[in-house]
Amino acid sequence: MIDVRKARLEDHAMIYRLGQEALGYEIDQEFSQSRLAAVLSKPANQIFVAFVDGEPAGYIHVQDYDVTYAIPYKNILGLAVFGQFQRQGVGKVLIEAAEDFARADGAAGIRLNSGEGRHGAHLFYEAAGYERVKSQVNFRKAF
Repeated sequence: MIDVRKARLEDHAMIYRLGQEALGYEIDQEFSQSRLAAVLSKPANQIFVAFVDGEPAGYIHVQDYDVTYAIPYKNILGLAVFGQFQRQGVGKVLIEAAEDFARADGAAGIRLNSGEGRHGAHLFYEAAGYERVKSQVNFRKAF
């Protein structure tokens, strides 16, 4: 049985582990916890967590995509499922939770970016009905 609910601060250890194990992000656990608190405090963000028979299984982070040149969308900023729960419907249930939230909040749809080398994720998104729209180059400037 897969249960999904809105994330709470006490889910920080699960989200931190998913960032490390499923997404490959090397960050400090205390930093991760403080970032989760900051993200959860902003109404533009929504994070859903999934549990399989009570065991932490995955999460999805959705944020408003409000720009001056397009109708309102939601933007998936992160989706991760622990390896032992992949291909068991967890990702699908999380995507559906994000889509339900987006519809209820008046969004016209959902968009996302996925790393070039995440081929398995690309196949998952396509199977969930998402289509490739364009390729981009990502720029960053740190301060």
